[in-house]
Amino acid sequence: MVLQFYTFSFSERLSSLMASSEDSTQYITGMLHLTAWDYLIVIAMLAVSAGIGVYFAIRSRHGQSSNDYFLGNRRMSVLPVAVSLAATVMSAITYLGTPADVYKHGPKYGLMFVTRFITPFIVCFCFVPIFYRLEITTVYEYLEMRFGNTLRFLVIASDFFSGFTYMGIVVYTPALALSTVTGINLTFSILGIGVICTFYTSIGGIKAVIWTDVFQAGSMVLGACIMIIGGTVKLGGVAEGWHRAVEGERGDLIDFNIDPTIRYTFWSIMLGGSSFWLMITGTKQSLVQRYNSCATEREAKIAALLGTFGMGIIEILAVTTGMTVYAFYSTCDPLTSSQIDRSDQIVPYFMMDVFSSYPGMPGILIGGAFCASLSSMSSVLNSLAAMTGQDIVKTIWPNMSEKKFNLVIKVISAIFGIITIALAFLASVLGDVLQTVVSIGGLTGGPILGIFLLAMLAPRCNSKGAVVGIIGGTMVGFTLYIGSLFYPPTGHSLPLSTEGCLVPVNATTSAVDTTWTDTFTETDFMSYDFNASTTPSPDMDPHRPPGIAVFNLSYLYMTTVPALVTIVLGLLVSLVTSWREPSMVDPKLLAPILAPYYAKSGIDNKNGDSVHKSTDYVPLKKV
Repeated sequence: MVLQFYTFSFSERLSSLMASSEDSTQYITGMLHLTAWDYLIVIAMLAVSAGIGVYFAIRSRHGQSSNDYFLGNRRMSVLPVAVSLAATVMSAITYLGTPADVYKHGPKYGLMFVTRFITPFIVCFCFVPIFYRLEITTVYEYLEMRFGNTLRFLVIASDFFSGFTYMGIVVYTPALALSTVTGINLTFSILGIGVICTFYTSIGGIKAVIWTDVFQAGSMVLGACIMIIGGTVKLGGVAEGWHRAVEGERGDLIDFNIDPTIRYTFWSIMLGGSSFWLMITGTKQSLVQRYNSCATEREAKIAALLGTFGMGIIEILAVTTGMTVYAFYSTCDPLTSSQIDRSDQIVPYFMMDVFSSYPGMPGILIGGAFCASLSSMSSVLNSLAAMTGQDIVKTIWPNMSEKKFNLVIKVISAIFGIITIALAFLASVLGDVLQTVVSIGGLTGGPILGIFLLAMLAPRCNSKGAVVGIIGGTMVGFTLYIGSLFYPPTGHSLPLSTEGCLVPVNATTSAVDTTWTDTFTETDFMSYDFNASTTPSPDMDPHRPPGIAVFNLSYLYMTTVPALVTIVLGLLVSLVTSWREPSMVDPKLLAPILAPYYAKSGIDNKNGDSVHKSTDYVPLKKV
């Protein structure tokens, strides 16, 4: 019965959204248009990305090893790797989703920048040295060395799920932006992004991905700066923009309230945000590949530091963009006045509303959205191909020739790109892109973060504890996420005004227009009433049973809680099933700061080689 309801609601939401998107597109394009210059600029940006892939494919036409395809022969320079790291993480979700979130909820999310001074040092002194010194291609090889094959493939399965979900969203988001502001069919937009990205990623490998990231990061930063500067000039200056923000109850930058159900507080960002970014920068294959592509461990650490700070800078630009957009529409909200039907459309609408009179400018801004999507999809696509090739294909066929293996991984990359394109069409049912990405990424990535922390910092933890821990942490994560769908948080968006609209607001707005954004920021299609004109506030629902407050946790804790559950279960099960002797764990598998204390060997910090000080120590590959 639940499955039937779920399926029915899913199909109803998809059909309703497609209809509403078509209506809003017609409305918007009735007054705003792209010029030939805009189209030429967008096409040129996409062509540059494809051209970089062709260039590196031609350079390696006489033979490209798997090490070159996945790691660039470990000869990549610091600066492009650092820029690539920032571009990989700060995708179209940042370019379009973060400003939309700030538009609705205020600038408190900007405090996330502070976490960029916490997580990179943990990554540099704990994660990077281990991965680099082991000379591995994927992070899953490390998990096999530490905990065995069972844990390795559990993590691979989890990352497959989150990776494809993430790629589907980052392809769909800018495609929707282009569809919204130009009227071009959404299908062709998704195909354009997906096909170009699949093409250059498959033929060019990691070198093509990194150098296209450099170009795409520049495009994204340029677009954000143009929107901020142009919007601020239209407003009449920074002071006027801030004045409008304060009047709209968006003047508070930090909230020290300890209530964990509040969306953004100092504590949710410091604890939840730090956990999320530690998971992203420390355990994700797409980022670890870049660390290991550097020439030396020192350069890998520098790239990690610079890349993480770069993420923070781009994020601040996104928050500033959101505040600029709010100030511009502070007296006439396009969402409430039905000029758009989703908050994620607010940025592309702003692009056309402010810059349509400047030929070529909207093309630069929309091209930035495309580039943001391409950078993230290409990175995850390449990492999934590495995961499949190194952890599955080579495990099944260990004696496969290098030439045949290279062909196989390129075909795999192309197939995964096609799958991503298909999933992008389903991303339209997921609602608020920022919250969706963080929530789904957290409920799968949280347990994985817990496992890596156990592996590196708890030498007594054994494989049984690790397996039970990740299963338990994942179950808790999914329980919290599904529970939050049935019993959504009681918080609401900040007020949006239509007092200054020149055109009267339609009082009989459709269900999609009046409730879509708030409903799918805080709830989901399983509780959505498609026949109602309004959705009752969760705190007014008399049917909410007691004891469900746990489901009202801020979505930022979606990483922290599963990670903690994984760690606790892992330690408890290891204790019950017998602690392992720390001396039986290869010191290369432990965090450098702990290895000398827990194992009968030391680590030469200069070159990363293990220097055994005891003849009774036997290094282990699998345990």
